[in-house]
Amino acid sequence: MNDASEFVQHVPCDQCGSRDNGAMYSDGHVYCFGCGAWSGNEGEAPTSAPERPNGLNLINGEFQALRTRKLTEETCRKFGYTVGKYHGQTVQLAMYRDRKGRPVAQKVRTKDKNFSIVGDAKAMTLFGSHLWSTGKILVVAEGELDAMSISQIQNHRWATVSLPNGCQSAKRALLNNYDYVTSFESVVLMFDNDEPGREAAIECAEALPIGLCKIANLGEHKDANEALIQGDAKTVIQAIHQARDYRPDGIVAAADLRDVIGVGDAVSPISYPYSKLNDITKGLRLGSLVTCAAGSGVGKSTFVRELMYHVQQSGFPIGMMMLEESVKRTAQGLVGLHMNKNIIVNIDTCAEDIVSSFDDMRKAGEFYLFDHFGSTDLDVIVNRIRYMNKALGCQVICLDHISILISGLTSGVNDERRLVDDIMTRLRVEVQALGICLILVSHLRRPQGDKGHEGGAQVSLSQLRGSHAIAQLADTCIGINVDAEDPTSGKRNLVVLKNRHTGEVGPAGVLKYDLNTGRLTETNNFNEFEEVPF
Repeated sequence: MNDASEFVQHVPCDQCGSRDNGAMYSDGHVYCFGCGAWSGNEGEAPTSAPERPNGLNLINGEFQALRTRKLTEETCRKFGYTVGKYHGQTVQLAMYRDRKGRPVAQKVRTKDKNFSIVGDAKAMTLFGSHLWSTGKILVVAEGELDAMSISQIQNHRWATVSLPNGCQSAKRALLNNYDYVTSFESVVLMFDNDEPGREAAIECAEALPIGLCKIANLGEHKDANEALIQGDAKTVIQAIHQARDYRPDGIVAAADLRDVIGVGDAVSPISYPYSKLNDITKGLRLGSLVTCAAGSGVGKSTFVRELMYHVQQSGFPIGMMMLEESVKRTAQGLVGLHMNKNIIVNIDTCAEDIVSSFDDMRKAGEFYLFDHFGSTDLDVIVNRIRYMNKALGCQVICLDHISILISGLTSGVNDERRLVDDIMTRLRVEVQALGICLILVSHLRRPQGDKGHEGGAQVSLSQLRGSHAIAQLADTCIGINVDAEDPTSGKRNLVVLKNRHTGEVGPAGVLKYDLNTGRLTETNNFNEFEEVPF
């Protein structure tokens, strides 16, 4: 036997009757990968059973049915999967071949599911790849038992292989066998039905040519062998034929929209406390970013406090990140709204009444506040937003205001505009990922001329401080204007500056501030005003 001989072709084996387990080499000898039979014109066959044509001393094993796995002896013989002894233990042996089909290594599996490699691990290809050279469908399983199960279920019709080292190195394994894998018309990834398996399947599909891979779904079964054991061959067959084409994130087929295309976007179950604003915007929508803008001292915090109190009283948990005030001040403001009394101004309010109203207010829904301790780090803010949503169930969260967040991050940063772009992009991504409504308060640049916003200058999107991204990445922009004719009155005009949902913009109602109650209420009667500044 010449160790330098090369594989020529697969041939039948006269000893075991296999149609293609025999391998003919260039020196004329034939070796059966199934039963281990050897024949040739260069003398006697090797006397040592573990000796293989490539000179590697591998473990001798016997072919037998794996009854607990419902795998037949025929299947094990076809794939070269045997049972033998290793270090005194009975083990299962999966024979691995090199690119020429020659056995080079064995994966050793103990009864405790410990694995080791005997032989040349670097030369290992995909398990079972020597049985099929190309074809219409290649099914890739995570482990050897699953590959044999899939092949046995479909009578070894379609090429079926498995990964040498499980899903943790799936991408590398397929790329190492790139030419082989891509020689098939379609590749079906049937990894274990768990999170690591699903993530590995996506990673592999992204690494291979787009359109080549499909990802199979085994339903309630953990893996293909479990389906075989439970007698559910139908699910495996269906999983192959119904495997869905992998599409990168963000690409949606028109067919996927058929069930939703006729369903209108109903009015949001979360409303604003002001009817005209609701008519224009159709409510506070989840998955949206709402920017509230006004000049200094115009009443932005008072406005968003009314919004958040209304949401909380409607039964939705809320989160408030008020970076200009303490959590005590925020809580007092909310309780004051519930009492219809400005308890910040009316310092003689009975403490017991405040506590009683506090308890009564919380019956409608819980609220959570961010005690920032002066911290305005963006990573901290984003982390707290995630926590409020994921752990506390807050669907509407208020961040007041972005200008403080910017100022806390500008130390040593020359380009404030780029910083704002980064902040807004980060917040926009979180809003979309979490499916929340984020109400963001923004300051304005002082307009040209002597009259500022507090003197009646009107709000415009171009005045948003820092970057156009504050407006561009928002779904809704609401401006708050003082009365241009009487800036010292409590009159506030709402205007919708941007409305991505319906496109409707313009005047959105008139509000009146009452110093005694601390409330900002919608009104159409302006004859009686408390002429007080915010």
